[in-house]
Amino acid sequence: MRSLTDKQKSVLDFIEGEIRTKRQPPTIKEIARHIGSENTRSGLTHLEALIRKGFLERSPGQARSIRLTGAALALYQESRETVRDIPYVTSHTVSEESPRTLSVTSALFDHPPDFALEVGSGQSFPEAEIREGDILFAQKVPVREREEIVVVRDRASGKLLPGRLVRKKDHFLLHSAPTGSPEQNLRKPDLPSLIQGRVVALFRTIRGQEKAADTTEP
Repeated sequence: MRSLTDKQKSVLDFIEGEIRTKRQPPTIKEIARHIGSENTRSGLTHLEALIRKGFLERSPGQARSIRLTGAALALYQESRETVRDIPYVTSHTVSEESPRTLSVTSALFDHPPDFALEVGSGQSFPEAEIREGDILFAQKVPVREREEIVVVRDRASGKLLPGRLVRKKDHFLLHSAPTGSPEQNLRKPDLPSLIQGRVVALFRTIRGQEKAADTTEP
């Protein structure tokens, strides 16, 4: 079985997640958006590469006919049994050198995270119901939806903060913590340096009379 590039693996992860959680495969247009493109040809190119490498099958001329092969199913069965360490940082972290780590089990997440962010004092984000002390699990992939809860690197301080990114016709709007921060207008070239990942899960610890810790999709 031929190896996958990082982008091909990202596309395969996306397809596997859509089939598992929505019970249907994505369209080629949705695949293209997942990799940050509005050109359906980009999605088709990666789909065809995954078919050639034996991870996918597809019925020509049929919509949403993408299927995982046995090789792909075995790959994800193995990954769900894996415990791995991911960087664990706080919203006041400026440097990523020698971060703390957190052990996570892939089976707990629909989209395996690449790092965890603890929201610090004064960095809550009420519009996304994110509070101080919450732990956000984020995946380092291009934004793909019209609205995403994201981890932002503040331009002035370098701190990592929660935020919401909204895709418009020809630009993006970014709202970020702390409350009252001005809205930012961004272009696509601005995103790689500012958006560190999309939030895929939130963990909240027990406090006072609050409910037990939970993991939820934003």
